Amino acid sequence: MMGGPPTQQTYGTGVIFVLLATLGWSLSGLFVRLMPDLNGWQLNCWRGFWMATALLCYLVLLHGPDTWKSFKAVPLPAMLLSAGFFSVGSTLYVTSLTLLSTATVSVIGAASPVFTGLLSPWATGERPGLAAWAAAAMAAIGVTTIAWSGLEAGNAIGILVAVCMTFTFASQTLTLRRFRNVDMTPAICVGGFVTFLFAGFFGFIAGNELGGFKVSLREMLLLAAMGPLQLSIPLIFFIKGARSVPAITLSLIAMLDAVLNPLWPWLIVGEVPERSAFLGGSVIVAAVLLSIFGNQLLKPSASDEQVESLAK
Repeated sequence: MMGGPPTQQTYGTGVIFVLLATLGWSLSGLFVRLMPDLNGWQLNCWRGFWMATALLCYLVLLHGPDTWKSFKAVPLPAMLLSAGFFSVGSTLYVTSLTLLSTATVSVIGAASPVFTGLLSPWATGERPGLAAWAAAAMAAIGVTTIAWSGLEAGNAIGILVAVCMTFTFASQTLTLRRFRNVDMTPAICVGGFVTFLFAGFFGFIAGNELGGFKVSLREMLLLAAMGPLQLSIPLIFFIKGARSVPAITLSLIAMLDAVLNPLWPWLIVGEVPERSAFLGGSVIVAAVLLSIFGNQLLKPSASDEQVESLAK
């Protein structure tokens, strides 16, 4: 049966959901290292397919015979925007990695909270406060510190692609926040299947035999695990978190991916991060904490408000 509107959710619960989402997203580096022979199109193709398949199974379990109604419940603009931003963003991310170093893409990606904050007043009606902007600046510094040794100059086309990728992530976040009273999981599910077809056929243009569709059985099994664990489940948490967490804070918490992503290869395959990863990671963690708790800390206390009113 189709449920009613989402129940009221606290800010703290939303933050926990977004933290869980970021924890799942951070597994991407580990999965990629377990499949060194795959290129970006193959990864994006089958990761998108298994993500969408897992989300569809989740929706069927949740709604049963009314699953199709959950897709129809998403307003058409929301469906087109969310599915489109996911598919285009995934493709731009893969393309940017073929044109720039991972470090440069990471640094440009750190501008996502800035885009989100600038567009929030028009997209969601939210106006980020001083703490949010300070946190965005700190996060950018932290990511730059982590990626400094790998930064490169030039390649205007690659930089443009990476900037567009960053803009699509910010736009996706704003879309989820704007339509927070609607379950946007069906829209992301559609985006996953579109990504599967888009990346698969784009692989032919990139010169790959059988496009992005050709993978071995071992790699397919890993991708079948990667889709749900690294994308489907985290996206469900992120969509739930967007119901009660402001857009710029959503983007900033997602920056923790830059801290957690090197952690799993270090713990599991022995790939030791550089010292800059620890320094930059500390700055990012501080930025996220400022974003989560900054507004509460900067609010005047009740006694301060009373003194202020008496002084008038």
